[in-house]
Amino acid sequence: MEKLKVKAVFFDLWNTLAFTDSKKDLFREMQVRFGLNEITHSQFLQGCERAIMLEEFETLEHLYSKLLNYFSVPSGEIMLGDLDFLWNYTLKKNKFYPETKKVLTKTKKHFKTALISNCENFGVKGLSNGFDFKDYFDEIILSCDVNLLKPNSKIFQVPLKKLKVKPEQAVMIGDSIRTDMKGAKRSGLKTILIDRKQRFKGKKLEVDAVISSLNELEKVIEF
Repeated sequence: MEKLKVKAVFFDLWNTLAFTDSKKDLFREMQVRFGLNEITHSQFLQGCERAIMLEEFETLEHLYSKLLNYFSVPSGEIMLGDLDFLWNYTLKKNKFYPETKKVLTKTKKHFKTALISNCENFGVKGLSNGFDFKDYFDEIILSCDVNLLKPNSKIFQVPLKKLKVKPEQAVMIGDSIRTDMKGAKRSGLKTILIDRKQRFKGKKLEVDAVISSLNELEKVIEF
C-alpha cells in the first residue's frame, strides 16, 4: 500500500502506547464486584468513561464515590476496600510498551504530535514517573482535562486547531474501533489501527492501515 503522507500524528494512550501488566482486568473485576450483569462489558466501560474520565479528581476516594454513585452501587467499607485494592494494584502494573519511547522520539522529529486519551488522571500520573509527556508531544489532550470523550469529534478538533493542521493532514493511531478509528474518521483524520493481539485479522475495516506494533509505523507513514 502507498504510505500515508501527513503533517501530524496523534496517538491514543492505553493499549497503544501503554498497558497494564496485570493478571486482573480492573474494569471486568469491577463490573463483577458491582453485580452489573444486566449490561454488557462495553456498556459498563462507556459508563466508566462518563463517570470518571470527564474531570480531574483530587483523591482516589473521590473517584470511587463518583463511580459508585454513577452505577447506583451502595458504598461501604468492604466495597471501598475492594475497589481501592484493585485500583492501586493496577496502577502499580501500568507501563509503556518496550518500543514506545523509541518510536515517539523519532516521530516527534518528523511530525507535529499529540496525545488524545480517554482517561482518569491517576493512571497518567503514575506513568509520568520518569517519563515527561511534554518531551514527546506538542499537545496533550486528556479527557479528564478537556471534559470531552472520544469519539466526540470536538476532542480531535482541539489538537488540530492548536497545531494548525487540517484534518486530512493528520493521522490517529489507536486500538479502539469505536473511540479512536470511528471518532477520528468522522472528524476527517486518517486512521491507523494498532491490533497487537490480531483481534481484527481478516476483518474488513474502515481504516487506512493496520499495524501490530508501533515498530511498524514507518511501513505505513511516510517519514
